[in-house]
Amino acid sequence: MIKIISDFFLLKQHVLELYSEAGLQHELAHYLKNKLPDYIIRLEYPITRVYRPSPGFMKKEMDIYLVSPTNEKYLIELKLPKDNCGTPKEMYHAIQDVKFAEELKLSGFKSCYCLLITERTSFWQAPQAKEEIYYLFNGKSVEFNSIDTSYLPKFLHKNGPIQLKTNYSVNWQEFTDANNCSWKYYILEI
Repeated sequence: MIKIISDFFLLKQHVLELYSEAGLQHELAHYLKNKLPDYIIRLEYPITRVYRPSPGFMKKEMDIYLVSPTNEKYLIELKLPKDNCGTPKEMYHAIQDVKFAEELKLSGFKSCYCLLITERTSFWQAPQAKEEIYYLFNGKSVEFNSIDTSYLPKFLHKNGPIQLKTNYSVNWQEFTDANNCSWKYYILEI
């Protein structure tokens, strides 16, 4: 599955127009449906359709939910932070996606993937960053691990810590869209 998702970005270099998370979600889902015609593919699928009652997961909906012909379940969580977003808040949401993916993997999903793509250099290059959450994303790779409130700016303290079961590392990849804009992305498999 990760090869199929990775190939999407290779094949869409200089072709795909990136303008919103919903647009990316639909483009990726359409691509997946062509590559995996026998799979069930749902967007923004409620977790309560899979688990009743809901065991209290980190999130209530799955960005892309796939079911294979042999009933193997897959998750793809997407993030496309734009210029007008708060960078540390989007970083925090990306870590929430990893926690959610861990929860579903532990509950029987075959594989879960977290994908973030952004043109905001503050994600991988923020030299003046004071909060430690930036250090998880800065550089050539993203380092996911549990975070407590000391890693966060004060406005995110109310959201609380996130405890991951495992530490993860994934390299930033480069992407050029249809408008010749440079982006960086990662695909993390849980």
